[in-house]
Amino acid sequence: MAAATRPYQVVVWGATGFTGRLVCEHLVRDYQSKGIRWAMAGRNRAKLEEVKQALAQIDPACAAVPFVIADADDEASLARLAADTDVIIATAGPFAKYGSKVVAAAVEAGTHYCDITGELVWVKRMIAAHHEAAAAKGVKLVHCCGYDSTPFDLGVLLLADHARKQMGKALSQAFGLCVDARGGFSGGTIASGFNQAESEAPEEVGRFMSDKYYLWPKDKQRGSDKPPGLLPEWNEYAKTWMGPFVMEAINSRIVQRSSLLNGLYGPEFKYREAMAPGGLLGAAAMSGMMAGIGAMFALAPLRNLAKKRLPQPGEGPTRELMMGGYWKHTMVGLTQEEAGQAPQVIVAECADPARDPGYWGTARLVLEAGLCLALDSAACKAAGCAEGGVLTPASAMGMVLVQRLRGAGIKFEVTQSPALGKQQQQQVQVEAVAAGAGKQ
Repeated sequence: MAAATRPYQVVVWGATGFTGRLVCEHLVRDYQSKGIRWAMAGRNRAKLEEVKQALAQIDPACAAVPFVIADADDEASLARLAADTDVIIATAGPFAKYGSKVVAAAVEAGTHYCDITGELVWVKRMIAAHHEAAAAKGVKLVHCCGYDSTPFDLGVLLLADHARKQMGKALSQAFGLCVDARGGFSGGTIASGFNQAESEAPEEVGRFMSDKYYLWPKDKQRGSDKPPGLLPEWNEYAKTWMGPFVMEAINSRIVQRSSLLNGLYGPEFKYREAMAPGGLLGAAAMSGMMAGIGAMFALAPLRNLAKKRLPQPGEGPTRELMMGGYWKHTMVGLTQEEAGQAPQVIVAECADPARDPGYWGTARLVLEAGLCLALDSAACKAAGCAEGGVLTPASAMGMVLVQRLRGAGIKFEVTQSPALGKQQQQQVQVEAVAAGAGKQ
């Protein structure tokens, strides 16, 4: 990163899109008065002016927030954008269409970058194109900083950090269980999924779907972690039935890349992600739903029908649904032990009780990632985070980002562990019961 102060600490790229507007709103509501130097960026001046006017209704000071005109196909405009900011927060997808030149401009300018993509075939291309150059320049390129995959990636890190610091152990396995959530889908998310299904080579999509180590270098020896099947399974450690989770194929690849980059998990580390609706019938219902989603993405006639019925790019869930949404995960970790010895079990809760996962929540997650890159570089370095390359939330920002998210009202807490005293665990249980009663 250049030593000279740049005009902006963060620029929100794609500020006129559905999620980009929400990122800007979070910035205005919680950081406008704190002196953050920021700007909006996009290609349409009239739409940027419209967003600015809407933000000024929240805080009149936003009338002075600058915007930058740049086009995803205009490399010169992207170069100017990247040179003027410490961090680009990218929200304009599909990223395979609109993201590649933005990432290249960030590397060239020595500018950190984070986004909300879930397009892992594209992410793999970015690793091949930019990882070595970004690492050499100390530039952090951090994909998947929204709901996919920040809460799961950091949830596993929380377990590993506790096991290492409190128990002197590594993790052999972790489970990310989505216990409950409320939210909706936007047209942009749907368009990104369809774009990957239609524009990427079927063989490459097949490799992504079948290989949990998809984001590892080809010459790196793989472990034995395998994708789960569609049928319900009983989880003995969490005492619950598990059904397939729609984001597992993305999040598990990010978690396994974190295991490669941060070196904090066990040598044969495995990660399983699932819905945990409680009973067998709920898990079976998730199996049926996942089979239907898989058919929709695999079969062109079903995709074409869905495009007519589902939200279009720029459309999304209602404000009421976003603001009334929430998500709650149970993370379960197993310690690495000697052969024949039973693992010790660690349980953590990760939750946002006040934001939907997909949009109002994702906007806050990626904003905090961008601000972490801009403001907390010294803390990240002291914590031993990776200093450059195509990274993950856990490897780029680690527990520093966990702490930022806690400050934003998102829960990351170890609730059960042999290292916690009985009184501590009882207190956690009392707080959980009280929180549940308050929600009702």
